[in-house]
Parts: sequence; structure tokens; C-alpha cells
Amino acid sequence: MSGRVLVTGGSRGIGQACAQRLAGDGWQVVVAARDASRVEAAVAALPGAGHRGIALDVADAEAWSRAADSIGSLDGLVCAAGVLGPVGPVETVDPQAFVDTYAINVGGVFNAIHALRPEPTTPIVAFSGGGATGPFARFDAYAASKAALVRLVENLAADGRRINAVAPGFVVTEMQNDVLAAGPRLAGDAYFERVRAAVDQGDGEDPAMAAECVAWLLSPAAAGVSGRLVAARWDAWRDGGFAARARSDADFATLRRIDEQFFTKAGS
Repeated sequence: MSGRVLVTGGSRGIGQACAQRLAGDGWQVVVAARDASRVEAAVAALPGAGHRGIALDVADAEAWSRAADSIGSLDGLVCAAGVLGPVGPVETVDPQAFVDTYAINVGGVFNAIHALRPEPTTPIVAFSGGGATGPFARFDAYAASKAALVRLVENLAADGRRINAVAPGFVVTEMQNDVLAAGPRLAGDAYFERVRAAVDQGDGEDPAMAAECVAWLLSPAAAGVSGRLVAARWDAWRDGGFAARARSDADFATLRRIDEQFFTKAGS
């Protein structure tokens, strides 16, 4: 599949990897991010022609409204913009920084869909992250916002949209610099050392794998797959059986409580 696709956060990290992959697949890519100079550089580096960029803050609903007409209609939307947010025990965290993390990680996805009004059949991909499916101590804003993002994806899918979330795995990006800046006292000794070792050694998941997963979710091969949380590293999404189960099993690849109680009926 090809057409026009908007990639938020497309000037660096996983978002840039997605923009590169989609441009290589023949998509015309619109890169959106806050830093105009980085947007310009990212667009210039894309293979092919017809790409463009736009500088905006995804958390700014008014900025989205102003940009909507110039962006125009889309055949795909990838919401990769995100921040780590404040790090540390809850008593050390600035409450406004906690709220601001939600505004970007969750509000940025909501704002894009609200302003751009993509057709329900237009494929949308957002990014989950650490803490969405399990506790991530001292990264409360990031983990809680990513869990909320996955539920937003499920909600919009339940309302008829084609939208999914991708968990990219541990990818070394500029975001990890925030962990190093926080230090072991706030981030926790074990996680700080893990991040420092990964940054020093260049370890971590290849962002190209997450980009490949995104390309699949935007393609006709993933038609009918919606409301899913797909782990780029661990799920067998390249296998046709994965898509078939995602289309038929309501609880597959979702956030669910697993016990004798089921709270999936309307009004529960």
C-alpha cells in the first residue's frame, strides 16, 4: 500500500525510522515534529520525492486545528511522538510535568485524529512503551500514559476505526538520555545501569523492526486488524495466523485482567 502518511515525531528515533521505511515503500511522507530544523533535515533524508514537513507541538490542539487544512487528506497516520516525562519516586515529581507527559503521549494521538478527521478505514498506528502492560516503577507518567494510550486505541477501534498500538521494545534513542540525566537515585540503580550499558554499547532493539511492524499494520495484509497491541519484537505478526487470530479473538493482543472475572460487557 502507498499514499500519503503523516508521521508525528518523525524527525528522530523510532518515528524517523518509520518515516524512512514508509518512504522507501513508496509512501509520500509528511513529517511532523516540534523542531523545524530537524523536520527539514529528516524530510531531506527521505528516499523518493513528494515528502514534506510541518513543525508543530502534538500536545497543542489549536496548532493541529491550524495545520489540518494544509496537511489535507491522509491514507495513513503514525503517531510516534512521545516523551519519557519525569523520573523518580512520586514525591519528587513535579505534578505539572506528570500532566504534560499525558498531554503529549495520549493527547498528541487524540489531537491528531480529532483535527485531521481520517476516514474510519484509514489505518492509524500509535506507540505503546514500557509500563503499558506491567509496572514500571519511578517512570509513573510514562507508564501510565502508555497504558492509557493503549486503552484509547482499543476504544477507538471499538467505535469502528482501524487503529493499533505497537510496543517497539527497548530501543536506544535520545529518550534514554533523560534516564541518564535523572541518575540512579531517581531512576533506580538497576534500570539506570541497564540503560547506561545499552547506550555505551549501542545495544537495544533495532528501530527498523518497529518500523517494519508499522508498515505491516498500514498495509492491506493487516486489514481487519484493529484495537491490538502488537509487540514488534515478540509477536509473530509476520505469520498470517497472527492476523487471522487478531481478527477473530476479541481478547487477543489487548490489555485485559486475567482471572475468573470478565469485565468486557457494556455497562460493566
